[in-house]
Amino acid sequence: MTKPLLIEIGVEELPAIPLLKITKKIEESWAKMLKEYRLENNFEFIYTPRRLVLKHDAMPLAQEDSTIELMGPPISAAIKEGEPTQAGLGFARKCGVAFEALGRAENNGREVLYYKKEEKGAQTSELLDEMIGKWIDSMAFGKMMRWGERKDEFIRPVRWLQVRLGEASVPVELFGVKSDTKTYVHRMVRYDAVEVPDISAYEEVLNRGAVMLQPRQREEVILSQFDAIEEAEGITIERDRALLAEVVAITENPKALLGSFDEMFLELPPEVIITSMKEHQRYFPVFEHGKLTNKFVVVSNAYTDDYSKVIAGNERVLKPRLSDALFFYRNDLQRGLSTEGLEKV
Repeated sequence: MTKPLLIEIGVEELPAIPLLKITKKIEESWAKMLKEYRLENNFEFIYTPRRLVLKHDAMPLAQEDSTIELMGPPISAAIKEGEPTQAGLGFARKCGVAFEALGRAENNGREVLYYKKEEKGAQTSELLDEMIGKWIDSMAFGKMMRWGERKDEFIRPVRWLQVRLGEASVPVELFGVKSDTKTYVHRMVRYDAVEVPDISAYEEVLNRGAVMLQPRQREEVILSQFDAIEEAEGITIERDRALLAEVVAITENPKALLGSFDEMFLELPPEVIITSMKEHQRYFPVFEHGKLTNKFVVVSNAYTDDYSKVIAGNERVLKPRLSDALFFYRNDLQRGLSTEGLEKV
């Protein structure tokens, strides 16, 4: 028998690059966990900057029963003069039974001690706490942090937890946080926790709270917004795939916005401007007729009716970076390639 399973680990904002580097390993680790616990089935791993999510459509409610056949030492070494030897008694201890409970079998042409161990599968609800704990421990993000009075570490503080198996909320604890039936939506919609009636309502609750759960949906929305801006402005937005993956990872409600900077900064080499925008600010460069313009696109995570302040804020942040770059660029041009100071080197 199976039931859907939802695991949501709510965190403070995750850094994009460490998360993207190990996304595949996170999935592989959970698949390995399912195999180890004899609960193999299909699942989906999903992330936003504030949550790590596992979804199963058909999670077995119990492990498969298992049978283990154990071969022991040869009878000639296990029994002497009708009495069990240390080798025989040691094998019995290994099997967890009295010596008399052992049988005999043929192995590679020799008669040996034998024990058939049958193990009934445990209930999934009893295993999830241990499984999730091991899964979390396997996430090698690199630089970790501690918070509060805790000694354990994670990439960011864990703030809420849901573990739902069918209609039941499974008791699990992570970093002192106990599982319940609540989640959190976009901060600009609602700051307190929201009740999730059941697993089937989970994504609907998030959608109403301005959270797009699926990374692929966020990417499609961003690219669609790029298309709309390009058509309206007659420009071309550079679609850097690595940068796109980053902004998908740091947004729950992405909104592509067109900003600009003073045209005097176009005096800088295009590579300098592009580096300042992409690597430092996660802005997408804008081109017109193949030439870099004084515009850029920022993907905001804000949820508001008026994005003008968001645009102005990003324009304000970019200006000092470009001002510094222009100062040093002009200074270098004045000095030229020959420098007296190099004569002393």
